[in-house]
Amino acid sequence: MEPKKKRLTLDLDPTFQRRLKSIAALKGLSMRAYCQAAIDRELAKDEASGLGGLLADRPDHRLFAELRQEIFAGTPLPGSSADLIRKAREIRDAETESWA
Repeated sequence: MEPKKKRLTLDLDPTFQRRLKSIAALKGLSMRAYCQAAIDRELAKDEASGLGGLLADRPDHRLFAELRQEIFAGTPLPGSSADLIRKAREIRDAETESWA
């Protein structure tokens, strides 16, 4: 059974959308096929340059453990991580309240 596909929605300004549609049509492709091919090319370039190795094929918890070891080399951080998270939330909440 094929894995379920995920949807990606892009909001394009009209000029960009017309350019995209025109080029895709000239190549005999749908906009969807054209975009998928373009994204696939960019992903392949990024993965070849080493970016993909950072995130691909590793569960988040393992990635974060590796990054923590690389950054802090096993040195425990002072204070409580719960306090750090609480403070970060307070800062975020204060910033988002100013948006309203």
